[in-house]
Amino acid sequence: MPPVRIAVLSDDQLYCEGLRRIVGGQVSFIVVGHDDKAAWRPSLRQARPDVLLVDSRMEGALALCAAVERGDRPAIVFISAAADDDWARGALEAGARGILAKSAGAEELVKAIRVVHEGQIWARRHVIAACMDRAAGASGGRPEGERVLEQRLSQREREIFRQAATGLSNKELADRLAISEATVKAHLTRIFQKLGLRGRAELAAAYHGIISSTPSQDVMRNLPRRA
Repeated sequence: MPPVRIAVLSDDQLYCEGLRRIVGGQVSFIVVGHDDKAAWRPSLRQARPDVLLVDSRMEGALALCAAVERGDRPAIVFISAAADDDWARGALEAGARGILAKSAGAEELVKAIRVVHEGQIWARRHVIAACMDRAAGASGGRPEGERVLEQRLSQREREIFRQAATGLSNKELADRLAISEATVKAHLTRIFQKLGLRGRAELAAAYHGIISSTPSQDVMRNLPRRA
């Protein structure tokens, strides 16, 4: 498996150097670029990072989410974030995939990078829950994911989609639906493929309307219609 490609943005030279040392010390990571501006410059874009670590203390850091093109967007992780739930919620809604507090250490940073690279979200649970509640309210109480699953998924897949979105584990899903864990995994794999999702966090976010749950046109063309 190729190493995770990481770029660092921070105008604090010593801080940036420390981050690069932490990241570079992991055999599964590689630093492909760094900059001292909160900007998506051509040099960084050409480096094709999988994960972009952004110092949240920089001016314009949050606006970076909107500046990065959707087509080649890396997973953005804000670091040294203040304990501000409104700011954190705004960052997630803008497209960030991870938020690390000022108190986070090297071990938590490494875990966060791995989690977001796998397509999940790294943030405080109550912040994610607040995003979900807000998105559900904005959609008139009927999440976007509800409409998508009606169009794309079988009845059993819709049931598993709803249950998984509440945070139930594979074992809990299997016990509740009286099926094996292997069957649950098979259904979830198919759900991820049909909806263009990369993990449980994206599944829950799609259901509650935080992120788009519509697969690309290429994926749509290659998928069979609902059984």
